Amino acid sequence: MRALLERQNEIKGDINVKTAGVEYGCQRYGIGRNSMRQLAQDADAVVKIGRRWLFNIQKVDRYLDSISE
Repeated sequence: MRALLERQNEIKGDINVKTAGVEYGCQRYGIGRNSMRQLAQDADAVVKIGRRWLFNIQKVDRYLDSISE
């Protein structure tokens, strides 16, 4: 848990971060893991590196803005 919080602080402090993990997305958007994965797929924001599931933060934000208007 501590490592996750440290990673979140790194993401918040670094404006050049383009991707984040599912756990960060769950906390950022207030949704569960499966919903976060579906959201990333719907936004065409999935970045898979090996078995690691990441998503493009900007693409998800733009997608949410477009469906909420």
